[in-house]
Amino acid sequence: MRNLSKIVGIVGYLMVAATAQALQAPSELGEGEIWVNGRIVFSLQEAFEEVTTAGIIRIGPGIYKQGGILQNKDRVLISGTDSTVFDGVAVGGKGAFVIASDDITIENITCRNIAVPDQNGACVRFEGTNLTLRNVTFTDNENGMHAGTKSGKILIEDSVFERNGKIGRSHGIYVNGGQLTIRRSKFLSSKDEGHEIKSRAERTIIENCIVASLEGNDSRLIDAPNGGVVVIRDSLLVEGPNTVNWQLFSFGPEGAKYETNIFRLEKNIIVTDREGGSELILVGEGMPAPIVRNNIVVGNFKNYDWPINNFFYESRSELNWPEAPTLPEWDMKAK
Repeated sequence: MRNLSKIVGIVGYLMVAATAQALQAPSELGEGEIWVNGRIVFSLQEAFEEVTTAGIIRIGPGIYKQGGILQNKDRVLISGTDSTVFDGVAVGGKGAFVIASDDITIENITCRNIAVPDQNGACVRFEGTNLTLRNVTFTDNENGMHAGTKSGKILIEDSVFERNGKIGRSHGIYVNGGQLTIRRSKFLSSKDEGHEIKSRAERTIIENCIVASLEGNDSRLIDAPNGGVVVIRDSLLVEGPNTVNWQLFSFGPEGAKYETNIFRLEKNIIVTDREGGSELILVGEGMPAPIVRNNIVVGNFKNYDWPINNFFYESRSELNWPEAPTLPEWDMKAK
């Protein structure tokens, strides 16, 4: 009996080890392969259906003409490679990744050319709570990312959003609630009167970022229509010559939504390349005055009483910078 117990124990151990080995993702996936729960599938939607709570989906290199809807599976990691591209396909009339689950991380993917009939599609349409986007590139879409009113904490790091926007209602990102934090990311060339960043979040923190119109016919760089706490620091902020809006920023023009309202603009480089100059910020009625200090300011800004603790230059040439729309050299990670 003792030997039988030992044999049973050994068999059980081997079964557990074999299961663990089967669930371990291969070191490299082939083109078009998606790994979930120890096996390869070839459909993002199948992976979303197969994955368990706290599961992992790994996506191999390739161009994927597909999307998927993830729901009722929380704490899922979706991880691609430097060559994982989702191109031109939306599902549910909403986006490529339609997420109705909580505590989701998406990393190492590119998403491009997402459009839907109502012109408000997104690479990531987030309908859950708590989302992390890390090392993503979203280009030539209506929205890069769109999040709902109960989105919880949204964190974006080391990512690029470029040439997103549509008819003034879709943007680089559009967040309708919760808390938004963006670090070491680029928001460039929003188009068709889209904002680079539109946030109705209670708290919006943007740091060590580049937010620039370049040649895009964008609207504002950062639009916070309902106020809240907005902190923008250690960033390069450039309004381009083709922007369609006079202001770089807004703070509460549609009315305060939250009890605490603060707009803080600190230690940034702020540039306008717009012919005829720009206004810094549109402030809504009853909102507190912005806190603007220790910024380097380049170009012609109108109708703003700048505090003395900012530093002013009339043009790029004073700093030996290249002409617009080329950006000055600036290292996000050195701040």
